Order: sequence, then structure tokens, then C-alpha cells
Amino acid sequence: MLQFQLSASWHLQRRRRVKIMEFPPPHYVLFEPLNDRGTRTAWEGYKKDHSDVCEFDEIDAASVFSVETFAPWFDMWISRVPVKQSTRIRILIIWHAEFLTFACQQMLRRQLEQRSFKNRVWFHVEDPTSIQPAIISRCITKRIPTFIHQPKYKYDSCLHGRSL
Repeated sequence: MLQFQLSASWHLQRRRRVKIMEFPPPHYVLFEPLNDRGTRTAWEGYKKDHSDVCEFDEIDAASVFSVETFAPWFDMWISRVPVKQSTRIRILIIWHAEFLTFACQQMLRRQLEQRSFKNRVWFHVEDPTSIQPAIISRCITKRIPTFIHQPKYKYDSCLHGRSL
């Protein structure tokens, strides 16, 4: 009974989560502990709802986290002209932003101050204490509910059917 209540309430939260993202969007810090499942659902829903007036990009800070690799890429992204003429805002989500180095976060902070008229940056974090307070103060922080589920174990083919 409790399991059903948890899953039913999660579905209600998931539908509501997509709708809590505003338009035009501000800069966001999307805090979701333990995983990124709820944030991905909200991101995909937002992309679908606003694809006619927004352009979307994403990058994973777990693989591109230093100022030497991220700064040139970000500078090209923020300077690029929108592909569609109907584009009002361009949105970049940085997955696992807690992996960005201090220097990289400093560069982002300056860019958010100076060049974010038609560009928005969303930060997905599992640990918000690793993001500089100067960045958090320029963003709206949203806590995405944690996805709780019963894990399903995959048995090795040689153990399948045997009792352990």
C-alpha cells in the first residue's frame, strides 16, 4: 500500500515538475540528490513545450570541467547566432555542474553578469554546496524531487533459476 502511494505521488510530482519551469526562463540551479532522472524528465518536457521559441544545448561537466576545455566551448556557444529566426532564448543545461572547477565557475559567473540577455544557463547539481554562492545568487534554485524506486536486479545467466 505504501509503495503504491509513493509511486502515485511521484507521478503527480513529475507532471507538476514540468510545469514549474517558467517562460521566459531565468537561470536555474536544479538540485536533485542521488540522480538526474527527474531533471531529465523536466528538461525533455520543457524542450518539447518551447521548441518553437527556444534553442536547447546540453553539456556534461563530468567530462568537460576545466577552464581550458570548457571556456572556449562556452564562449563559442554564448556568441553563436541562433539557428532559427523565431528563437527568443537559448538555454544551456550543464549536467553535473558540481564537477566544474573553481576557475570555470568564475568564468561562468562573469559571463552570466555580462552576456546573458538572450542566453540562459541551467545547472543540474546533486551537491549544491560545490557551486559558488555568486552563481547561486544569480539563479533561481529548484529542488527536484528524488526518484525513489525498487531496484530490479539482473541475475547472471549462470545463476538464473538457482537459489542462492
